[in-house]
Amino acid sequence: YRSRNVGALALEVISAIQSVQVVDFTVLVADDNGSGGLVKWYEEHGYSKAPLMQNMLGSPNKENGVAMIAPVLIEEGFFSRCTIKWW
Repeated sequence: YRSRNVGALALEVISAIQSVQVVDFTVLVADDNGSGGLVKWYEEHGYSKAPLMQNMLGSPNKENGVAMIAPVLIEEGFFSRCTIKWW
């Protein structure tokens, strides 16, 4: 799935749904195996580490992953080019 950019599409779909719901930010805890690869991947897709949210998200000392945040953004034309069946 990595070579087909399924993860990037999932992030776009999440942002699209959240934009319809008038949500401003996506917040998550990236739990990679300690390699930092997943955190780097999220950073490449517009997320930033959110250290002030770390404890609030239930992951003190990053024991369950790294708290991250990104603004909800969708590219112009997303809904017309996305082939996912919308409800």
